Amino acid sequence: MSSVRDLSAVALLLLAVVLGALWAPTTWLHHHVVEREGFLAITEPLAEDPDFQRTMSDSAVEMLMGDERIPGWIEESLAPLAEEQAAALTGTGVYATLWNATMSEVHGALFSPGASDLDVDLAPVIDRILTPVEEKLPIEIPRPEDATITLASIPDVPLLTRASAVTPWAQWTGPAALVLLALALLIASHRRALLIMAGLGGILAGAGVWWIGEQVEAVVPDSIDQTAFLGPVVQVFEGHFQAAMMPQGVIMLGAGALVTAAGLVLVGLHRRS
Repeated sequence: MSSVRDLSAVALLLLAVVLGALWAPTTWLHHHVVEREGFLAITEPLAEDPDFQRTMSDSAVEMLMGDERIPGWIEESLAPLAEEQAAALTGTGVYATLWNATMSEVHGALFSPGASDLDVDLAPVIDRILTPVEEKLPIEIPRPEDATITLASIPDVPLLTRASAVTPWAQWTGPAALVLLALALLIASHRRALLIMAGLGGILAGAGVWWIGEQVEAVVPDSIDQTAFLGPVVQVFEGHFQAAMMPQGVIMLGAGALVTAAGLVLVGLHRRS
């Protein structure tokens, strides 16, 4: 009977270790990737990145200057004025609105089946550029009939689609692991030995979390984090994930070591008695 209890306790302990190892990564993934608000919170500072700013502003100027309806005689005067206004665009509410809309499109595309193009409407940006320019030129500059451009291609990421169905339950994996651990200790006939195993399991789970944080760049496919425009965004998420997971892994390693030490002490005291 005691062997059955111990085997059941070990099985519960192994399940607790797995759930404990999954808790930190999946919870972070849910709050900062799956949930739109968390995704936008991480991408919001990227609006200040000069490379992203140039991508948006240069695209608007190129579209504007490529409009055949603009008279050739005014292009020489228009180009420097448009570039000047485009450079000042990044500090305006128009740019902030455009950036948030673009990142919302990225988020939606990442969690939609199949690959898709990231299309952005630059009409508000072009209007913001031309309004002050027209004050310095003698004519009204025509706006493009269609100001939509494709900034990037968002690849199909089936893993994210599947994860979005699971991660809402991620916050319960930690408490569930603790409940399973308590239940394992309750039914085990050799509780001191199981306590040592629990500590070793905690060390193993912590090492797993630390490793995932350390190797996240290798885990994410190159088709995602090496693509134009999307790649730098994904790399920022990788940095945030790594910064969050590695300390969590160290804490779990330390907690596991303490539990292991406590179990060894209890075994030693039991043998002396």
